[in-house]
Amino acid sequence: MRKGSTTESFVAFGDAHGDMCSRSTIDALEKHIAELKPKHRICLGDMFDLRSLRKGVSNQDSEHYDSLVSDLTQGYNMLERLRPTVFLNGNHEFRLYNTAENAASGIVRQYCQEGVDKLEKYLRKMGCKVYPYHYDQGVHRIGSVAFVHGYTANMAAVKQHAEIYADPGGAVVMGHLHRIEAVQAVRHGGAKGYSYGCLADIPKLTYASLRPATMRWENGWVFGIVGKGKKNFKIWQAEKTNGKWILPTNLKEI
Repeated sequence: MRKGSTTESFVAFGDAHGDMCSRSTIDALEKHIAELKPKHRICLGDMFDLRSLRKGVSNQDSEHYDSLVSDLTQGYNMLERLRPTVFLNGNHEFRLYNTAENAASGIVRQYCQEGVDKLEKYLRKMGCKVYPYHYDQGVHRIGSVAFVHGYTANMAAVKQHAEIYADPGGAVVMGHLHRIEAVQAVRHGGAKGYSYGCLADIPKLTYASLRPATMRWENGWVFGIVGKGKKNFKIWQAEKTNGKWILPTNLKEI
């Protein structure tokens, strides 16, 4: 943005799912961030998959343990490359917190608590503002634009989140759904909702291979500008065109 601009730029991304990420999409996003130089880099969660924690894991369970180590290593690698200024925990990161509190095995609870402490320390050291995975507390706002990971995944989820979290005349950006979508919500003053897609290698997410809705999933992220007051924002959705990323790298007021 030009000097003296009244707006602030941002990029928002997430849903990479650790070692199931799309490396080519991460490369494209990293390059876009480097060229765009947004003031805000907002990670909306699920940068780790933590699938091994669905049933619990310990270092005696070698297959699950190796999967968890690979997942965490790749997740931290992506955070180091993308350097978010804001981090909203997603439902997959929540697995780590939940298991640290509720696992039947003391070994598993201790291991996961160490994982929680490491993640929080890492993000603090990066200077990142961190939000919990929580329907009320897990909301970041810049002007009239709200950012959430997402708390429902039905066909009307983007509209629902816009009606719940967007200010009148504002917008919400959400993850969780893995699909690229923009809607106009029905509410007084108007509100818009955006879903950015995901950073995951979609065929690797085999748990969704039997769901027809998976056909709507796409790689992508969102970026834009936000100023003061209602309806003072512009949001673009990054997605491939003919298999290529064609994106602006210079946002300026004319």
